[in-house]
Amino acid sequence: MRVAFIITSLANKGPVIMLRALVGHLVQHAGYHCKVYYFDDLIDLEFDCEVKQISFFDPIEFHSFDIIHSHLFRPDLYCLFHHQKIKKSNVKLVSTIHTAIYDDLAFTYGRFTANLLIPAWKLAWKKMDHVVVLTQAAKDYYRKTKFKALSVISNGINIPSPAEKIPEADLAELLAFKRNHILLGTVCSMDKRKGLEQIIKLLAIKQEYAFLVIGDGMERAGLMELAIAYKVSDRFKIMGFRADGYRYIPHFDMYVLPSRSEGMPLALLEVMALNVPLVCSAIPSLAEQFGEDFFYYFKLDDIAELKLACESAEKDAGFRSGMALKFYSINFTSEKMGTNYSNLYNSLLNIP
Repeated sequence: MRVAFIITSLANKGPVIMLRALVGHLVQHAGYHCKVYYFDDLIDLEFDCEVKQISFFDPIEFHSFDIIHSHLFRPDLYCLFHHQKIKKSNVKLVSTIHTAIYDDLAFTYGRFTANLLIPAWKLAWKKMDHVVVLTQAAKDYYRKTKFKALSVISNGINIPSPAEKIPEADLAELLAFKRNHILLGTVCSMDKRKGLEQIIKLLAIKQEYAFLVIGDGMERAGLMELAIAYKVSDRFKIMGFRADGYRYIPHFDMYVLPSRSEGMPLALLEVMALNVPLVCSAIPSLAEQFGEDFFYYFKLDDIAELKLACESAEKDAGFRSGMALKFYSINFTSEKMGTNYSNLYNSLLNIP
C-alpha cells in the first residue's frame, strides 16, 4: 500500500513523534511504501521513509498514493485547498485530530482568532473520507461535528525500559536539585494550556517538594516570576529542551500533568511505560479515557486537591503505576496503533 503523510514540520513534538512511530511500523512490519511531506523548515526527527518539504500551494503527486493522511491544521487545509485534484486521483483522504481544537486554538491564538480558524478546519474535515480521534472523550467532544466517518484510534509508541541514560552533567544537576526533596517533574512545551502555575502554587504549601521542568516555551519567564513571587524559586528549575525527554522521567518521584486541555499526550504514555506514578488534572480526555485505576487525579485549580493527589502518589509503591504499565503494554504500543491504522486503510480501500 502507498501512503502519503502530510505534517506541519518534522519538529520534535508529540504528533510528529507519533507519526514517526506509525510510519516505522507500517514500513518495517506491514511492507507499506510511505512518504512524509512537511511545510516548515524544522527537522528534528528522522523517518524510516522518504521525506520532502513542500509549499502550501504546490500539489504533490496525489495519484501516486492509495491514502493521503494529514495531521494538524495546515495539512488539513492543504487537503481542502487541493481537494479537487485529490478527488480526481481517486485516493482516500484521512485526517487525525490530535487535540481539542476549540480549547487549544483559544489558548494559542486567543478566542477571537480561534473562532475565525475553526470553521475552515471543520470544512476541511467534511472533505475527508475518514477522520480519526484519539479517545472516546474526544469523540464525545466532537459529537456535533459532521464527519463522513469517524473512528477512535489511540496513540501508541514504544519506549525503551530502562530508559537510555541522560548526560552526566544533567544527571549531576538533577540529583543536586533533588537532594532532600521529593521531586515532581514534567516534560512539556511551556504554554498556558499546560497549567504549570498550579505546581508552583503547590510548592508554597509543600516545603518538601521540588519541581523540575524539561522543556521550554513562551510561559518560561512568567513561571519564573511566579516562583519568585511565591518564594519557591529555589525549588523550581527549568532545565530547558532535551532530546528524548522521556529519559529524565525515571528520575522523578512522580510525574505531574496539570494540563487544562489535552488530546492524548505523548508524555502520558511515556510515564506509563516507565512505571512512574502520575498525577494529572481530571479533564475528560484523561479521566474518562483511563478511569481511576492508573493515575491520581485532581480538579483544575484546586491546589488542596492537587496536594492530596501528590501525597497519594508518594505512597504508590508501584501499585497504580504498575497497573498503568500493564495497560500501556496491551493498548498503547506502536504495534497496536499501526495495526489499527492498517485495518482502517484496508477498510477504506475494500481490502479484506
